[in-house]
Amino acid sequence: MPQTHIFIIGVGGYPYIKGGTHEKVQTLDCAKKFGQLSSPPLSAKAIYDTFINLHNQGAWIKPLGSIEVLISPLDAAPLILKDEEVGRAHMENIKDSFNAWIERCNKSTENVAIFFFCGHGVDKIEHVLLAEDFGKNTLNPWDGSFSFDSTRRGFYTCKASTQLFFIDACRLFTADMLLTEVPLHALIPPHFNATECQFDLTQKAAAFKEGAYARVNDVSYYTMALIRALEGGALTKEQDEWTISQSSLATKMEELIEMVYEGKVPEQRCINRTSKSTNILRFAESPSIDVVIDCSPEDAHNLAYLSYSEAETNLSDSRQPHIDPWKINIKPGIYKLSATFPDGQYTNMSEYRNFMPPAGARTLKCEQ
Repeated sequence: MPQTHIFIIGVGGYPYIKGGTHEKVQTLDCAKKFGQLSSPPLSAKAIYDTFINLHNQGAWIKPLGSIEVLISPLDAAPLILKDEEVGRAHMENIKDSFNAWIERCNKSTENVAIFFFCGHGVDKIEHVLLAEDFGKNTLNPWDGSFSFDSTRRGFYTCKASTQLFFIDACRLFTADMLLTEVPLHALIPPHFNATECQFDLTQKAAAFKEGAYARVNDVSYYTMALIRALEGGALTKEQDEWTISQSSLATKMEELIEMVYEGKVPEQRCINRTSKSTNILRFAESPSIDVVIDCSPEDAHNLAYLSYSEAETNLSDSRQPHIDPWKINIKPGIYKLSATFPDGQYTNMSEYRNFMPPAGARTLKCEQ
């Protein structure tokens, strides 16, 4: 029976570099400048919870077969998920878990393979991802890392025809990386006779020479956007079915990243490599979507009585004037939006808007 097999890695605690529990004097600038990360353990747990929730909803088209999880918290205490201790994300565990994961994925050509990484990353010739034991060998800190791009090419030997890789890591490099070789350790070597999988999405949270960001002690912006996408932000409607595919995850992520930045100019760009697309999630009914409604000019917003009503069901709601934008959670559909001004400061107005995932903000332009 075809299944979905998932491997999640979140690395926040790096014991051997700046601020670590076993900090060592490093010889290379790349190891001196990196430090501890509060977001990856939270991001890994959040994406794990999302995958489990989708399983509980029966949303996976290929049922969930397994989730392999490695997380390195900031302190020495292991993270607990579902009353079980989670293994730490050092290279030995990563290699063992990767091998077990690919073995499961290999059991059927119809399987879905999903890989998620959140932690430190650098990019010179290849995108290199740093494991917990980065810097343990001070003469060659790269012993605690693996080259993602070679690993991704190597994974094409896997029989699973649907493969999704999500990489939430920076792609910057330090000055000394220009002067020294960065050893490339692939988890599986590329095979030159291997052909690319039929349905592919390889998504990186950052463009080359750019960073991936998060607030301290919070889920990263990219992972927030990915979770929104999986929970409904990347939905498309095919006949009477609401589905999510690789192509919708690729095309809607930029807008979702802008949404999690809450109107501020995004500091990162999501990069996608895709091939032929297939649906990976199917929902019995469409999940709700987040919408923000405000008025322009700002003075009109402060005075407006806002309301909406859904065209088919007449489902409606309203709000009195308020300084903040109106944040609502609604089902996709066509809605009538209205702004009324009882004292006549502005002209009452109404318009119909089509709300489809990921929705986002809508501004009503008012005239005096």
